[in-house]
Amino acid sequence: MLIGFALIIVAVFLCCALLFRLSIYALPLFVAFLAGSATYRSGIVAALAAAAIAAIILLAVAQLALAFAKSDLTRAAIGIAFAAPAAVAGYHAVHGIAAATMPPSAWQLVVSLLGAAIIAAASWTQWGRAHP
Repeated sequence: MLIGFALIIVAVFLCCALLFRLSIYALPLFVAFLAGSATYRSGIVAALAAAAIAAIILLAVAQLALAFAKSDLTRAAIGIAFAAPAAVAGYHAVHGIAAATMPPSAWQLVVSLLGAAIIAAASWTQWGRAHP
């Protein structure tokens, strides 16, 4: 029983670590999902190709925009565009973990909002560091 409990803790920790590592890609994943959903009736191969192309184009345009951005306001807008979907994904992920581990209370909302803020900040930091 103790081994199972320890494995659950490790699994939750690894899921949270994966969420932090992948939070920078929340916006490209969302755009890819929309493109794939829009072209799904044409076939699965077309949907996968459209999703991949849409995500690649978004990342390329963001890289170019950051490379040629002259003002900090433009860089901040790009950072917010990537951090906002990460915050939404982080809220739902942390809320799912909180709902599974805590009794229903206001603390679930507090922990979920705190998790969303931390994940948005991590996404903002990763984006700024990975794409100077």
